[in-house]
Amino acid sequence: MELASFFDMNTDPYLDSISIVPNTVGPLAGISVLVTRPVIPASRTARRLAVLGATPFVFPTILIESSVDKEQIKTALASLPGVYAVIFVSPSAVEITLADGIKLPHVIKVFAPGSGTAEELNLRGIDNVLTPLKNFDSEGLLELPDLQSVHVHGRRILIFRGNGGRELLRNELMQRGAQVEVITTYHRCIPTTPPTGLLELLAAKKVTAISVMSSSAVINLVSLVPAHDRNQILFSLPVYASHKRIKAAAEALGFLNVMETGPGDEGLIATLLNLRN
Repeated sequence: MELASFFDMNTDPYLDSISIVPNTVGPLAGISVLVTRPVIPASRTARRLAVLGATPFVFPTILIESSVDKEQIKTALASLPGVYAVIFVSPSAVEITLADGIKLPHVIKVFAPGSGTAEELNLRGIDNVLTPLKNFDSEGLLELPDLQSVHVHGRRILIFRGNGGRELLRNELMQRGAQVEVITTYHRCIPTTPPTGLLELLAAKKVTAISVMSSSAVINLVSLVPAHDRNQILFSLPVYASHKRIKAAAEALGFLNVMETGPGDEGLIATLLNLRN
């Protein structure tokens, strides 16, 4: 079964490992990873893990729905010629904002908080992406030279993001004198279908590692597992968290073995390989 066709089905968003055949002699052979990212980035993570021998199980614990206010996105994109910089806070923000092949003027500075978002931009032909050198988050972005007061004061900056989330980036840029506009391009929601496949996987002890790349992903994952089963089938599994805040969220929920990785697929795979060596 092809990956794309599986996700087109109106079923539990559980991906059987036979959909992606792992390299059984790869360095990660024997590891079965539950991938909790939204569908599109999850499919790429799964393929990269499979090439190295891991068995990926994709269960998106966050579903992404396009914003109902498409006019806000259109208006923002129409005003790009007067913009100093655009910031995309996630791969999903890129996917939805640039879904119709929109091209960004080369004079605009483009920022992303991490490698996953930068990769999504690269796939759309945008290769002048500025990312933090460390701290792959809002704090890291705010440390970049091109976002300091001397450069942003009096200039327009657009932030494309999902609903909710932290306000640090907007507030700090405004304090630096920037004219900041936040465009909500998508809404995050928890899957509404029964998590039958997920629970079967966990009960059968087929998962040996869990990858989480947002706090919402791990919070939603726990909510999908009945409380009386969590200690037995979930909390003892090793969790690979792509940021210190996500690690803290997982530990607060009850996970006993949480490791912080670098950002994105690169960070996850590097940590898994290091543990094998």
